[in-house]
Amino acid sequence: MARKGCYPYDYFNSFSKFDETFLPPMSAFFNSLRNENVSDDDYEYVQSIWDIFSLQNLGDYHDLYMTSDVLLLADILENFRTLCLNFYKIDPCHLYTAPGLAWQACLRMTGVNLELETDIDMHLFIEK
Repeated sequence: MARKGCYPYDYFNSFSKFDETFLPPMSAFFNSLRNENVSDDDYEYVQSIWDIFSLQNLGDYHDLYMTSDVLLLADILENFRTLCLNFYKIDPCHLYTAPGLAWQACLRMTGVNLELETDIDMHLFIEK
């Protein structure tokens, strides 16, 4: 598996769907959030995954899809962490947001040392 798969989100409206032993039709992969159908290439990819992994039911497909999706995301995150650690010497997993990472990177790259504001008049001016 070298790419993200397709998942019939709207098709799964009950737990009994996990026990179905056949791949749902192409129309079941319609994405109502994006209002778009799955492409022929994507559906062929899903069929090949079903055959290659000898999946027995949609529950097996679900588990395989979720595992590959999480592993792909983890791989991307680890590559991003490595990039940030090598370039900025900052681990993005220690920060909450992308703006926080950008702020830390700017401070690191410019070498600026911020001083604490101790003048009460300046503090009140900034607070306004």
